[in-house]
Amino acid sequence: MSKRPFYPELAVVTGAGSGIGRGTSKAFAGIGAKVVVVDINRAHADETVAIIEAAGGEAVAYTVDVSDTAALEDLGARVKVEHGVPDAVLNNAGILVGGPFLETPDADFQRIIDINMMAMIHGCRIFGAQMVERGRGGQLANVASLAAFGPARFTSGYSVGKYAIKHFGDCLRAEFAHHDIGVTTICPGLIATNLADTAAVSSIDEAQAGVGKVAARRLMTRLGMHPDKAGQIVVDAMRRNLPIRPIRPEAYAFQAVGRVAPGLWRGLARVAMGPELEALGRGFLARPDSTAQVAALVGRMGSKDVGNPAESPDFARLLDSSSTRHAGTES
Repeated sequence: MSKRPFYPELAVVTGAGSGIGRGTSKAFAGIGAKVVVVDINRAHADETVAIIEAAGGEAVAYTVDVSDTAALEDLGARVKVEHGVPDAVLNNAGILVGGPFLETPDADFQRIIDINMMAMIHGCRIFGAQMVERGRGGQLANVASLAAFGPARFTSGYSVGKYAIKHFGDCLRAEFAHHDIGVTTICPGLIATNLADTAAVSSIDEAQAGVGKVAARRLMTRLGMHPDKAGQIVVDAMRRNLPIRPIRPEAYAFQAVGRVAPGLWRGLARVAMGPELEALGRGFLARPDSTAQVAALVGRMGSKDVGNPAESPDFARLLDSSSTRHAGTES
């Protein structure tokens, strides 16, 4: 563990327009750091800045697509010139792509690798180089997932990036230790974020995907940890210079099973969503009324506000259109 005090004057957080990124930005501001809020959506980034400033903190927004390496390098240069070298960096921006591997378009697979893995690697390279040159140490952290601890069907693109980032963090931690730069890998479980809004799922149509996204988001907001609490845990893990920090009991459970009984993990991965269950699911989705039935169920589910951007797509419109399609099919 690092022995130096952790009072960062400047922190950089990517994917800071919502979720864990916003929660961590607020936590950094709460301990006196000026926060560089980075997000692909400028309105969301500005909203995070406004929240921090309203609480008496200091923050500035930048709009960057982290999958664009040149844009990320430009961000690093601008931050150094305009604000200085950051003391703490959280590479958090991420997306979800799911579905059968053979049905996942090359472009979807490439984009998830570019964002969930390569952007974090480049973020560590860009800001890590600044920290090394400054010679005063620092803290880097990358957000992986409980998916880093074991395999699962239909998540090959997502899981391979998260596993790679965990291993990358271990390697970089060993390499940067003599520069007094800590590297932490964050492995969250269920957090109340809007990750589902950006998800792409192969082999189902747009209406089914839209209802599924809303259902997933509402389940996450109802059952998941509030992102502000997750952000506080992230900052504490960086302060303590932990190598890996699971968040929530299921993440610890996944870590333990993956470490103690990896064969059990592989067996579970073969069984979970096996051919029989998969066929049942596909059969249901093939029914003309399936989308309307799920939409009606999700509509009764309700949601709770966790300070994230509004649901997208608009659920009332989605529900109405699903019902209309169903009625037209039956007539």
